[in-house]
Amino acid sequence: MNRIDLAQAKGRKWDVILVGTSFAAMFFAHALRDRDIDVLFVERGPYMDHGTQLAGRQSDVPPQMVQTNSSGQQKDWALRYQFGGCSNCWWGNTPRLHPSDFALRSRYGVGADWPISYDTLEPWLCKVEEIMQVAGGGNNAIFPRSRPYPYPAHTPTRAERRLFESDKSWTPMPTARANGGDRGTCCASGACHLCPVDAKFTILNGQADFEDPRFYLLTGAECRAIPTAAGLATGIVVRTVSEVETELRSSFVGLAANPMGSSTILLRSGLGGERVGQGIHEQLGQFAWADIPFDNYYGGTSITGVGYALYDGSFRSEAASVLIESWNAPPSLRLEPGKWLQRLKLKFVAEDLPQTSNRIVLENDEPRLMWGGHSAYAFAGLARARSRVADLVSFADNFSFGGFEPTEAHIIGGTPMAERRDDGVVDPECRLFDVPNLACLGASTFPTSSAANPTLTLSALSMFLGSRL
Repeated sequence: MNRIDLAQAKGRKWDVILVGTSFAAMFFAHALRDRDIDVLFVERGPYMDHGTQLAGRQSDVPPQMVQTNSSGQQKDWALRYQFGGCSNCWWGNTPRLHPSDFALRSRYGVGADWPISYDTLEPWLCKVEEIMQVAGGGNNAIFPRSRPYPYPAHTPTRAERRLFESDKSWTPMPTARANGGDRGTCCASGACHLCPVDAKFTILNGQADFEDPRFYLLTGAECRAIPTAAGLATGIVVRTVSEVETELRSSFVGLAANPMGSSTILLRSGLGGERVGQGIHEQLGQFAWADIPFDNYYGGTSITGVGYALYDGSFRSEAASVLIESWNAPPSLRLEPGKWLQRLKLKFVAEDLPQTSNRIVLENDEPRLMWGGHSAYAFAGLARARSRVADLVSFADNFSFGGFEPTEAHIIGGTPMAERRDDGVVDPECRLFDVPNLACLGASTFPTSSAANPTLTLSALSMFLGSRL
């Protein structure tokens, strides 16, 4: 990618400016390759190679969102300001959203329906899995698939072998932690936030898939606002570390600055309507541990199995869907002599419903998150999971449960898509209803969350939208 400075970026009008350099921006741009389009990526953080990140333990201390937290529980958020964004620190889990996740309102009377379906995105999910070199398998009965996974699933743990054999709702966890392909195989160390062997897919190590001679990168420039004229975006206003504000011109703008960043930019710009910044949310997680009568672990990656028994059904009218993750590394050990490895470590991940009270507001032109807590719906899903887990894992006993996790590192909402202007911020092609050459990209456009990790879906959605530019 051609790296340029601010003077060079200012000296021309771009066909497309993409704000951000993580999954949403890059997979949108993937669909623009070889189309004679000049694209400028604008990243507020620096460009750091993998060696520099390892030397500085760069992902260990993320930036914090200023927030007013009235929930009574700790709440953290995962943000990264550097080239590749959160692709540098994600764990690489790539489960698909279930077809029912796109139709919560029509099926279960809660949340909202998406104006786009699983079937529309399915071919694009396959394309993203190819680029990420996803390893997976064994879940065809749960998700309709038009292609097999690019690479085979990682070796399951000893407990998962029993679960897979006895209950088809348990399957290998699909993951972008390598088990074949041109990256080194996952070392199963549980250090996925900053993979020591670079086995996990990131935008940084996957740059070859996003290259084009007409793609350019400007770093150290924060997008502050979107100027408009005659109902169209004319470009973006950026601010550098020297506090200088400069306007960059373009014919199309894509905001992929994470849900909080994109919402903030629209609020500063007075664009998108009253729903902008409302409904920020993410899943709610909780760990569970159980004693088992045999040694466990020895799987091929960090999170090797996933359970769908609590994922979909009529219960979703009252309680959240829950995805069950089976963890291999880092392991949780028993303290009794001779039983160190006789432990099953699970994590429940519950979907949440967006609430308008959880929102971004501006104070002195800077964002503040007003956080009132997760919905009762999410807590009900986790309560249901705790009450059912002993039946789902019959060979385990002495279950214990951790507290509610402070983050699942999946920020969702703020600029939801909808069929009608009254119901959202962007239309089904993720363009602002009142500014058709301005799009929001990524999980900010999701009308609802899912119990599944959003990264694969937001990447596929971005490729689909890029193909329609």
